Amino acid sequence: MQNSAKSNDLIFATLTIINWIDIFTRDEYKLLITNSLRFCIANKGLRVFDYVLMTNHLHIIAQSDIKPMSDILRDFKTFTAKELYKAIQNNPKESRKEWMVQQFTKAGRDNPANKEIQIWQNGSYPVILYSREMIEQKRNYIYQNPVRAGIVAEPNHYLYSSANLNSPLKCSEW
Repeated sequence: MQNSAKSNDLIFATLTIINWIDIFTRDEYKLLITNSLRFCIANKGLRVFDYVLMTNHLHIIAQSDIKPMSDILRDFKTFTAKELYKAIQNNPKESRKEWMVQQFTKAGRDNPANKEIQIWQNGSYPVILYSREMIEQKRNYIYQNPVRAGIVAEPNHYLYSSANLNSPLKCSEW
């Protein structure tokens, strides 16, 4: 299966937090991600067709006719890592602050590609969706992710998913 996407390829990608840390347990962190995706949509030519933001990873089906997806995802991860780190450090309600900061700092030190911190795992492993069958399989996977995790009973009940019409991220029409 090909995983080197050109800018106009429709892809399924997974962006995962290091050590699968459950960072997206607070709405302010989730909104930071959806707002950043919205920025990429408005300013970088990103088109998101489906997504789900789980506690420690993000799945998207996306495409760009303007910039290579690898550039968009790299910029997104760099920006959101810095912003998430600041948000965690400045959140007086964050009970796991010390532990998370320590984990992100250690991961950054252990990775020569980073200067200070690392929040996202390296890579996003895009899968090019070249058939209707593959698209439907990945859409179903996205929709069912919060159901399989036991968070909701029905896909449309999970707010941070394109399966929910009230999601804070409005996706592109198919």
